[in-house]
Amino acid sequence: MKDIHVQAIRVHAYGGSDQLRLEEVPVPAPGPGEVLINIVASGVNPIDWKIREGLMQKPLPYIPGVEASGVVVALGEGVTDKKVGQAVYGAVDGSYAACAVVPSEQLFTKPMHLSFEEAAACGGAKTAWGALFDVGKLTKGQRVFIHAGAGGVGHFAVQLAYHAGAYVIATSSTENVEFVKSLGASEVIDYTVAPFESQTAPVDVLLDTVGGDTLDRSYQLVKPGGILLCLVKQPSPERAAAAGIHAVWAGTKTLPAMQEVAKLLDKDLIRPYVRKVFAPLSGAAAAQDYSQLGGPGRGKIVLKIEE
Repeated sequence: MKDIHVQAIRVHAYGGSDQLRLEEVPVPAPGPGEVLINIVASGVNPIDWKIREGLMQKPLPYIPGVEASGVVVALGEGVTDKKVGQAVYGAVDGSYAACAVVPSEQLFTKPMHLSFEEAAACGGAKTAWGALFDVGKLTKGQRVFIHAGAGGVGHFAVQLAYHAGAYVIATSSTENVEFVKSLGASEVIDYTVAPFESQTAPVDVLLDTVGGDTLDRSYQLVKPGGILLCLVKQPSPERAAAAGIHAVWAGTKTLPAMQEVAKLLDKDLIRPYVRKVFAPLSGAAAAQDYSQLGGPGRGKIVLKIEE
């Protein structure tokens, strides 16, 4: 397949969304333990435009994207857990493309009840799982506070914490209060009405997906001995020590987290919410601009590779 070319978005220099170029690239061949998939849809995440702007570095040029759904079209040597024609989803590096080579273990069978667009939006679930359970060790009966409960990671975190038997408190804007309640939150704090830290009692675990001033005001909401998990930056050790709490960056993503999330998705116990779909692949710049400038919203943004 090396002589066949397909479309992909590539970035040759860091900068604005005008750096996202639609180009022809060779179809890669899967190596041992890998599969080649035709990509139907790609998740669009803040990390995509942060890398593009140079806030995080990757060797240039590169194809953006970290998650996708699609169909297996070729198997590398030794792959026995996938078959050609299988619909899959998972962690896919370089997912803004018509096809990609992926380690087989990073892909899971797409549940029949999920569309390809929904399946491409599940990366936030493994981020939430990794933070809450791998790092935060959240257990049944604990009180957990989740910032931005309607967001791409937050709406999964609320569902995961609820199914783990935790008492879930989450923030949202006014228009998303009922949506976040429907996900399993016992308390939903409208942060536009009053400061969130004044509207509830301290918690055992706090998940911050926002950073900045939100993080600064969150230390006081964690019980002494509790843990603050931040997905945006490393929290202040000094402020954590002063509050008598643990505070860590919790942006881990492990294969076990992906496996646990896949089980819940298969059973329809958690569901992805797609906020907006952009199509086709040439809509990548508009999708990233919307992710960067669109403001608070529900769920995930998806780029459909073909209309």
